[in-house]
Amino acid sequence: MIRKQFGTIRKLASGKYQARYFLDGIQKSARTLDDKPMTFATYDQARKFLNQLELDLDKGINPYELEQARKKSQSYTLRQRVEMYLEPASGARLAHKPLRAATIRNYEHLSKNYLFRQFDDFCLAEMPITAITRADVRKWYQLIQSQCVSSQLEIKTRAHPARNWARSRGIPTAMHGRIDQELITLWIKSGAPIVKSYREKNSGIVQLAKAYTFLHAIFNVALEDEIIDQNPCRIKGAGQPKHPERPIATLEQLAALASEVPERYKLSVILAAFTSIRSSELFGLQRKHINPLHRTLKIEHQLTKYARDPQLFVAPKTESSVRTVQIPDELMSEINQHLEKFVTDPNPDALIFTTRNGLPLFQGRKSWFVTAKRRLNLDHLHFHDLRHTGQSLALANGASIKDLQRRAGQSTAQAAQKYLHGSTERDQIVAESLNLDVSKTLNLINQKRVS
Repeated sequence: MIRKQFGTIRKLASGKYQARYFLDGIQKSARTLDDKPMTFATYDQARKFLNQLELDLDKGINPYELEQARKKSQSYTLRQRVEMYLEPASGARLAHKPLRAATIRNYEHLSKNYLFRQFDDFCLAEMPITAITRADVRKWYQLIQSQCVSSQLEIKTRAHPARNWARSRGIPTAMHGRIDQELITLWIKSGAPIVKSYREKNSGIVQLAKAYTFLHAIFNVALEDEIIDQNPCRIKGAGQPKHPERPIATLEQLAALASEVPERYKLSVILAAFTSIRSSELFGLQRKHINPLHRTLKIEHQLTKYARDPQLFVAPKTESSVRTVQIPDELMSEINQHLEKFVTDPNPDALIFTTRNGLPLFQGRKSWFVTAKRRLNLDHLHFHDLRHTGQSLALANGASIKDLQRRAGQSTAQAAQKYLHGSTERDQIVAESLNLDVSKTLNLINQKRVS
């Protein structure tokens, strides 16, 4: 049985051939993608056109509709493309995984404060994406870069000014409780000075690098969709944020911090430093994640950032973040004591760390750590720096890069290396370890001189 061919072909008076076909009950004639009449020099060419069109339609592809959609997308502004990128149903992303809620919030922040910023008569976001050139991207980048200036920010504290003055003068004083009357008298005799502390305010240069990376991804989608011919984001190094070197805590500082925070949070400081897990993973730990027999922690999710989020837990940052972390033997007794005293709920799903009211420790509930570090004059130290500290301690004790990568749940060795830091003490140990080699070399030099 001969299969009926798709469409019909007729010969025109001009000698050329016209291809016709039915689509949705309507007869149509062959047209170019820009909607102009299309004829063919030979019958075979017309038949080839109809055969290809039939194949496309069978696959659910209508080349004419695709072309109309492409033309429509060419008129989209950068702002519209960004909004499409953040909309899960738009299909405007190349990755198959959906964006996490925290990632969407971060992209919205970058869009609002960087990509959508207005400069007099220039706004990159309002330009059609097909009209944006390399020069436009460079102009946008340089305008924002010129506003990324470091500055000093005063650290607000609730401590009595006499205590701040005593700390600045090196006078021993209790960090809390009733102030010694002698200290008050001494402070008044000195003129009752108000001592202010300052910290470096973020210039925004790191966020600019992240915004540039996001912009590059937006254009990559447009490039893949053949809306643009090339990606205009070509500034070398612009997407590589230069993070300032993070400080690491000494063992003495760790002990002081663990002693200064309220007792229910002491274990969190110790675990953060000696397991290298993320704070969101730490505060998402439940009873069932602790294996006292094998002395391990099971990381299978992380606590969400905000109380307003629909779910209490979210998936770990990367696939490598799902892991089992070994606990130092000495820590197990501390964990057991913490469970007995502060985790009274025997339910396996009970959180290990909560506020005194039993609430999860979301991002905005770490004032206890801020208070403790300021009392110890460690304002420069962030809770995340305890993770850096743990990685540096593990490296100093012989861990390899692969060991550190696995322990911290990093997806790449490059990511793990960002958490490695040197120190003056470690440099001294390295120098002393070279003494024997230096001595041998000098002896060989002296022997050669004698000979």
